[in-house]
Amino acid sequence: MIPSRQRWHPAPGRNPLASVVTGSLGGFFSGLTGVGGGAIMVPLLRTFLRMPQHLAHGTSLAIVLFVGSAGFLGYWLNGNVDWKLAGWLAIGGAAGAYFGAVTMMRIAPRMLQLIFGLFLLSAAIRMVIT
Repeated sequence: MIPSRQRWHPAPGRNPLASVVTGSLGGFFSGLTGVGGGAIMVPLLRTFLRMPQHLAHGTSLAIVLFVGSAGFLGYWLNGNVDWKLAGWLAIGGAAGAYFGAVTMMRIAPRMLQLIFGLFLLSAAIRMVIT
């Protein structure tokens, strides 16, 4: 069973500035591509801040409100938001995110990493061929 609270310490030499730079990179690419924070932030948190897989997923979700709001503002100001669809997607998305998070805690870190990697790979292939 995966512990409910993992202790994490930044990699040697990491400081708050490294976290701000990592967040800035994630935010930039999230806004640029319209991709949710996880597809960008989880790999950044794992690579640059050396976070454990589960903690990276949870931390990414914790900041999605702030990163998403900032990116959303740019799209909204340019008239690129379908409000009716967004409302319906939010209802289903909130329920799905909760159950996905509960399920994630039951998956071993290595398996979670594999599932996440395969998801990103399949999304990348779909983007290239469609």
